[in-house]
Amino acid sequence: MGRLRRLISRDLRRKCYACLLGWALILLPGITASAYTLDNITIVLSDEGAAYEEFANHLNSLLQPSNKTSVRLLSLKNMANDEFSRATANQLVIAVGTPAMVAMAQKPATNPVLNVLVPRATFIKTAKQYNRSQDPRRFSAVYMDQSWSRQLRLIRATMPPRSKVGILLGRESSDYISALQSAAKEVDLTVNIESVTDDAELLNALRRLLSNSNVILAVPDAQIYNRNNISSILLTSYRQQVPLFGFSASYVKAGALAAVYSTPAQISQQVAEIISNLSSASSLPAPQYPRYFSVNTNPQVARSLGLSIDSDIEIQRHLRLTSELAQ
Repeated sequence: MGRLRRLISRDLRRKCYACLLGWALILLPGITASAYTLDNITIVLSDEGAAYEEFANHLNSLLQPSNKTSVRLLSLKNMANDEFSRATANQLVIAVGTPAMVAMAQKPATNPVLNVLVPRATFIKTAKQYNRSQDPRRFSAVYMDQSWSRQLRLIRATMPPRSKVGILLGRESSDYISALQSAAKEVDLTVNIESVTDDAELLNALRRLLSNSNVILAVPDAQIYNRNNISSILLTSYRQQVPLFGFSASYVKAGALAAVYSTPAQISQQVAEIISNLSSASSLPAPQYPRYFSVNTNPQVARSLGLSIDSDIEIQRHLRLTSELAQ
């Protein structure tokens, strides 16, 4: 009797699994199935930049199969003339870029707001400044930057063992120290951190890092890594034969050894999945890092530094595998 019960139980589990799998295959292509149906999705763009438009166009194409949800696109500069405050219930606002995020943070918390293509540090600062951090389910984000663990795993995958990672932090990123140290311990790397509060300190802090580090990891802090400083940082690091890891493809083109980043299309894929899983108008998931990502390397820089690294595809596959094993 006990054996028969086990067989019946096993058969039921198998049938339930097959049933669930069948529903998953039916629902996956449209990415529109949800326990909760939105009436309106409003996408607010900070400006008409290529990255913002790529995100909006790709997201709209993913949501297109649904006939139940109205999707409208607004430019931040034209939003004053739009009847935004008269939005209906069951509306989700997607703020694309930092200016749009700041503008939405200042509006009454009538509708849930999902912020995208924004740095984690800027999101946290904005949420605190406008008292929107009390309810992350109504004011949430998919960050632009990658988790520290993923970035450090990229260094582990391309640099010799026991490399020392130098990191410059500014005012916006000074709170990252403990998180960086924890992530470094997790992937068995050592980090050297220099905090900079004034632009005049930047080059001296960089030189100190270069003297006791094998690699520099750039962080998305506009005080340090901006168009006025990046060339000097890259050139100084290169002269010391210390590779720099960036946080976008443009950094690799400019001379960084490698970068792990998420494209606007990859972020929009994640947002479409979030929308499909919404259970109510006030249940956005907690702020999160990108789920999908790309890897770029600069073979010319690698050769000049005497480094032998794998292809972008191989490194990306390795990062996905190690991330899954760590979960």
